[in-house]
Amino acid sequence: MTASIGISRALLGGFLAISSTSGGAAQETADIGGAGETAGVSDNPESEAADEARRGSIRVIEATYGANCGTPAGNQTYNLARACNGLTYCQYAVDHRVIGDPAYGCAKEYYARWQCGRGDVRSTAVPAEASGRTVTLQCQR
Repeated sequence: MTASIGISRALLGGFLAISSTSGGAAQETADIGGAGETAGVSDNPESEAADEARRGSIRVIEATYGANCGTPAGNQTYNLARACNGLTYCQYAVDHRVIGDPAYGCAKEYYARWQCGRGDVRSTAVPAEASGRTVTLQCQR
């Protein structure tokens, strides 16, 4: 039995998302947008769906930039979810020039919470100043 490992990279709204998948199904990557977005195509979707359910993929619950400065909770959920949902591993570059500065003059932290498939909820935080740093979401075992 052989295992294949696929790695896809996507540039979404100025953010680089890197995902890796493993399993017996062959995968191809196709360019689906002008921003370098990618989508996987499998020769065995049923097997891939079963592998994904066991492994669990990222589902962003909340992302906040600047809660320590009084910004609203969840103000970055959409951006992080767009970059990382459905992946098993995602490195997200926090960049205030792209996502905005919700509290000018205050050094902001970045907080993320996500669920892996139907499993556990995980979280991570990047201390202030988070802009220019990377947050990593992972559901791989």
